[in-house]
Amino acid sequence: GKLVWFMWCTLTVPALGLLALLCLFSSEPVQAGKVLVVPVDGSHWLSMKILVEELSRRGHEMVVLVPETSVLIGKSGNYTTKSFHVPYTLAELNANLDHIKNNAFEKPPQLADIFLNLGNLMRFTDMQVKACERLLYDESLMKSLRETEFDVLLTDPFLPCGTIIADSFSLPAVYFLRGIPCRIDEAAAQCPSPPSFVPRFFTGFSDKMTFPQRVRNTLMTVLEKSLCHQLFGSFGELASRYLQKDTTYKELLGNCAVWLLRYDFTFEFPKPQMPNMVHIGGINCAKKVVLCCLVHKILLQCRLLLTFSSFNELTMINSILLN
Repeated sequence: GKLVWFMWCTLTVPALGLLALLCLFSSEPVQAGKVLVVPVDGSHWLSMKILVEELSRRGHEMVVLVPETSVLIGKSGNYTTKSFHVPYTLAELNANLDHIKNNAFEKPPQLADIFLNLGNLMRFTDMQVKACERLLYDESLMKSLRETEFDVLLTDPFLPCGTIIADSFSLPAVYFLRGIPCRIDEAAAQCPSPPSFVPRFFTGFSDKMTFPQRVRNTLMTVLEKSLCHQLFGSFGELASRYLQKDTTYKELLGNCAVWLLRYDFTFEFPKPQMPNMVHIGGINCAKKVVLCCLVHKILLQCRLLLTFSSFNELTMINSILLN
């Protein structure tokens, strides 16, 4: 037995060392890349800006496409900007954003408000689609972007410009988002979304629904499909016209390489997601706070993966700890 062990060590160890040496010399050095960024103006940009500046700090070449009329996106020494003309004024843009904010975010969601919110959102997206069209048909700018030979495209898929450019340039797309109305992002990624367990927008339901609530949620699912067709129809029409092929916005979304979801799974209702979906909710925290000693001690003692299935359970646990 000792002889066999000696022979195995004599033959195997040098071979493994040689294999490790070959892998070391055959590997390519890590290099910074060129990233094309197609953001969405407004609060969406505030979160993406953190990522863009950090990638720039790590040596990546960041090029951000900025509309001439912008609320929050501006020039910076941390990244390069390229501007394009848009067919609206700053006053018109602010008016559209105010309508959305006042009706969709400053009061609890109500089913009766769905058509009002949809109308406000459609006016905003129609404005942005026209701006996207100006960008896509700016031949000199698009030629310059092609010749730069980017490695990857980072975009917020709330608007279609980034997804269309990624397909046109044959670039892998990284999506940075909180969510898209009608859950078209989850449908594009082929995430199972049973209406019996996944609550729809404007229902106010949790993942634990009674039978009547599940019926209403199912009816809302059917209504969503019709509303989404109205909301995203212009996206698909622009994509088909520019790419010169029959496609839809949902199909383009499905080509995503990585989904960066800027929310924490502990604050969401349980739902199936794909392996290329990454939760980065902490990126929005400007100031990190260390867990209190009691919570830290509990986590160390339990050594379990804690999953809070709903916000109500999280609130209950928090109140217990405080008491």
